[in-house]
Amino acid sequence: MVFKQEDEKFLKTLIGKVTAMIPDEFIANLKRNIWLYISLFLAGIFVYFAVLLGGNISSAYLWLLLPGVAFGVLGYLEYRRLERQKLLARLRAEWGVDEIAKERDFEEISGLFESAPQTDRMIDDRTWHDLNMDIVFSRIDRTFSWPGIQRLYQLLRSPEIDNVDKVEERTAMIASFESDSELREEVQVTLSKMDARIGSGLCNLLWGNPQVHPVHPVWVYQTMFVLALFSPLLLFAGARYTIAILFIFQINMYLHFKVQKRIRSHFEGVRSLRQLMGISRKLAAIKNDSLEELLSKIRGSLREVRQFTKIVRFVGLETTDPFIHVFEQYFAIFLLAEVRGFYRALDFIEDNREVIQDLFMSVGEVDALQSVASYRASLEYYCEPSFIKTRSVRLEEAYHPLLSDPVPNSIVAKDRGLLITGSNMSGKSTFLRTVGLNVLMAQTIGTCTSRSYLACPVRLLTSIGRSDNVVEGKSYYLEEALSVLRILEVINDDTTTLVIFDELYRGTNSEERIFAAQRVLEYLVQRNSLVFVATHDLELTTLLAHDYTSLHFSERVGQLGLEFDYKLKKGPATTKNAIALLRYLGYPEEITNQS
Repeated sequence: MVFKQEDEKFLKTLIGKVTAMIPDEFIANLKRNIWLYISLFLAGIFVYFAVLLGGNISSAYLWLLLPGVAFGVLGYLEYRRLERQKLLARLRAEWGVDEIAKERDFEEISGLFESAPQTDRMIDDRTWHDLNMDIVFSRIDRTFSWPGIQRLYQLLRSPEIDNVDKVEERTAMIASFESDSELREEVQVTLSKMDARIGSGLCNLLWGNPQVHPVHPVWVYQTMFVLALFSPLLLFAGARYTIAILFIFQINMYLHFKVQKRIRSHFEGVRSLRQLMGISRKLAAIKNDSLEELLSKIRGSLREVRQFTKIVRFVGLETTDPFIHVFEQYFAIFLLAEVRGFYRALDFIEDNREVIQDLFMSVGEVDALQSVASYRASLEYYCEPSFIKTRSVRLEEAYHPLLSDPVPNSIVAKDRGLLITGSNMSGKSTFLRTVGLNVLMAQTIGTCTSRSYLACPVRLLTSIGRSDNVVEGKSYYLEEALSVLRILEVINDDTTTLVIFDELYRGTNSEERIFAAQRVLEYLVQRNSLVFVATHDLELTTLLAHDYTSLHFSERVGQLGLEFDYKLKKGPATTKNAIALLRYLGYPEEITNQS
């Protein structure tokens, strides 16, 4: 009895030690996949005994293959279910995070914006970079496809001015992704099937209209295809004709790789278009009233281009089975399937270019809008904009979305411009960018980082930060003068323009800087524009008092050094911190002593 108790105690201790050696992740993975493992094990057992017993005892045992196949099918279905569960778990974990980390090549991301037709209402490069929009875009971007990421970029550079109803339509679709998790996940799972590694050049194929001329006359490919197709019949005449089949294969292999080398830059575009068609069919099957406008466009486009999938069925063949992949590749080479399919695809794209462009844009917008919905979930708070016809901008508790601990501010601008003063690092530039970002996002994705947004539709132009252009030999002042000129040239009575300046004409002497700034700001405020200006030149608050309302940011020198509250206050600045900052940094007293 004592022996049994000691034996049982030893056994429990041994099991405990062995269990402790097994990683928790392994045990959790085993529990998740237990039915998959059981199905595959039983499939293997039945197949093994069917072959063993059927070959050595009786062929009747081959019937055991049936339950083996059944368990194999069950294992495959269980694998598909587990893969979907893992995908959903990842999608749910990524929903509403601060940022999705991934490589972003903005030269390729901007491809659609650069290739598609543009208007003079688009956000220009200077404004885009002044507002740090590459960084903001990276925060917003949670797309799954190249059409999605390129369409999102295009949307953010194409604010609606004449038709803000489009913004309201987008906000309704974004809200549906926020409120309906089943719809959101169905769309996300579908979009995630697109291969993110390819497709960056598809917009160039659709909008750039590249001229891809056949390396050889098309009749050469057709002739060699016919010869390859019927060449196996030579075997009925005798095995010696095998050499003729191999000769045809050798010629077709040469043609295949010769052409592929020339078309590789466009090949992935055709391949990704085939993927886009497949994803579009799955999206078209979704039923949702909020997305119906986009989904109906996808269905309509698909009806007109449904033949494309057949044309490119051998272009970019893919399979996870290496044996099948090799077989398919040799098949495609022997019959010149990829070469002929590629050139037929180019002809098809040329004949249906506008329809395929619409399909690209519609699928891309679905992806872009679900991305915005996830971005909204990452924000501390946001609002949807309200638009009015009266020339004004009103923001309540607006904050900059890139700051980890932002201080919100409110602002109202109507007939008078706003002149913002304050010392270094007090928050002037950040506030200007906050206003610009809210205006831009209001008129593009209907999402403002503020409690409320009420404004007229505006054209947005900024001149916030610049440095000397060493490459082109332009000084800071010349760069700044050209930047201001581009604004003056587009001001008109038809469209209200929101102009944001930070330190006008810095880079030249104070006397000329103040004179030029005063004249430019007087000129603008008398036109159809709203003007926000940050400056260190306090003289401008007096010179422009009749047209501009003065506001300021301030600070104080405390025990921890310079302390900022980043709150916007009425009136011009009354404090200066340049010398205090030098003193805080440890400059010699001979420099910082003002007595």
